[in-house]
Amino acid sequence: MADLSDRLDRIDTKLDKLSEAVSHLARIEERIAHQTENLSQQDSKLSDLERRIRTLEFQSSSRGVIIAHIERFGWIVISAVIGIAAYFFKQ
Repeated sequence: MADLSDRLDRIDTKLDKLSEAVSHLARIEERIAHQTENLSQQDSKLSDLERRIRTLEFQSSSRGVIIAHIERFGWIVISAVIGIAAYFFKQ
């Protein structure tokens, strides 16, 4: 009888450990699910930021071309004014 009682105690101890391990595993699984959700949210935010940066780069390059043309036109006008002034002062 004592042998059977010891055996049942060991089985009970092992079942307690197994129950503890299962609950620990459930907590780990919950953490992994939470981290996966956070990673998914960060991925979507990163994709949104990448899209916005591409849009800003495109707008910036378009504005750069326009500003370069305006600057060239300005230098042409300034050169023409200086040329006309030099022509009138020469006479």
